[in-house]
Amino acid sequence: MQEHNIVIPGISLCQKWGKIRIFHSTIVALGEPKYIRFLFNPEKRGLVVQACARKDAECFRVPKYNPENWEFKISSVPMLRMIWKTCEWDAEKTYRLTGICHSEYNLVEFDMKQATMLTVEEF
Repeated sequence: MQEHNIVIPGISLCQKWGKIRIFHSTIVALGEPKYIRFLFNPEKRGLVVQACARKDAECFRVPKYNPENWEFKISSVPMLRMIWKTCEWDAEKTYRLTGICHSEYNLVEFDMKQATMLTVEEF
């Protein structure tokens, strides 16, 4: 019997701690790039994580994968404030999003209207 692993890209956002956690599944869906960047569309309430080939001003370096303790958190208080204001989210809550990979554009798209609310401890 053949085993299939389904990779569901995801991120969590926590305004209280000022952090965005990128799940390894998102990085895998993007083909394990060295750099990523965020694109935010306030009108559609959409967030995109896009793979980048090189370091640009708005890019973040992806840490090398280590299965024992891999973690990718980004601090971006201004971006989180903008997201919280746009989405009218509870500042005391953390939100998790699952995304859809668009390989042809090297990006994962997250619909912020579909966010799942968590407690800060679940972040």
